[in-house]
Amino acid sequence: MAEGHRDKRSKVASNIVLTPMDDAMRRSCDQLIKSLLKRSQGVHFSKPVEWKKLGLLDYPKLISEPMDLGTVSEHLQKPGHYARLETFTNDVRLIWKNAFIFNAPETPYFKAAKTLSDVVEKRVEELEKEAELANAPDIDSMQRCALLLEDMRKNPLSEWFREVVQWQELGLIDYPQVIKTPMDLGSIHKKMQHKEYLSVEDFAHDMRLVWQNAITYNSAASMFGVVAGILAQTFERRFALITNSQATDPGRPIPDRPGWPTFQQKKKFYDLCTRLTLADLNQMVGLVQKGCPAAVQQCGDKEVEVDVDELDMETFQRVMQWATSKTKTATKPES
Repeated sequence: MAEGHRDKRSKVASNIVLTPMDDAMRRSCDQLIKSLLKRSQGVHFSKPVEWKKLGLLDYPKLISEPMDLGTVSEHLQKPGHYARLETFTNDVRLIWKNAFIFNAPETPYFKAAKTLSDVVEKRVEELEKEAELANAPDIDSMQRCALLLEDMRKNPLSEWFREVVQWQELGLIDYPQVIKTPMDLGSIHKKMQHKEYLSVEDFAHDMRLVWQNAITYNSAASMFGVVAGILAQTFERRFALITNSQATDPGRPIPDRPGWPTFQQKKKFYDLCTRLTLADLNQMVGLVQKGCPAAVQQCGDKEVEVDVDELDMETFQRVMQWATSKTKTATKPES
């Protein structure tokens, strides 16, 4: 009887809806899609790619699941099509995934997809927090980690991280030398099934290792590095809801994420900003706006704010170098 009771509870836990797509959530998602379509980057993803008209004959070979914002909008109008926020979000993520696959990182289409991805993930974070307050599941933290793992495995962007890297088949002969502790979502799933994780932090350690390995081997600027960075951010956001770290300690800094500026780097940046003139600060905002628009928030008719936590590493390093040169110039003694 005891075994049967545990099995039943496990089955119930796996089917708990963490973020149901009720009418209010559907309206919020609809507003998000409309806001994306109004942005300059949204025009690239507003409708299905006309690959025949554009002469992109290899498009159907590379993209097995086409998706666009217009199609997602149509799906939102069909009651019951999206049962959960995560299902809706994964369709949107599929748009960015396709753009990442088909376009090189330096192209405007890749950059537009990354910018809109950042916008979506930030808004989804807000929606998840609202849903968490209203629908917090009555299960323990490790069960919630198992649900989070399943969601990460269903995320379209996680396709390249679900199984062990077959480095020999891929001809990546230096992989074992560069990556000392391989990890993938499939291996984590097996460990979770066998109850090998003694704490949620043990689970988080392995999850973070997946993203860190990808960035270490491929670089943060590569397609795999960019995707790993997005997944790392998604994981940390959801994991924070499980541990309640943000609720219990609002002043706690966001944990360091693979491929993103560390807390110490951001602190140094803040210190540099205090030494810049108003004109320099305005120029810095322009640099951030050009490299990472998602990090610039409008706070009024004439005021903007730079969210350093949203700065990607490439833009951060560029702005950091610029700020450092400005402060050195300001402190250089007159001859």
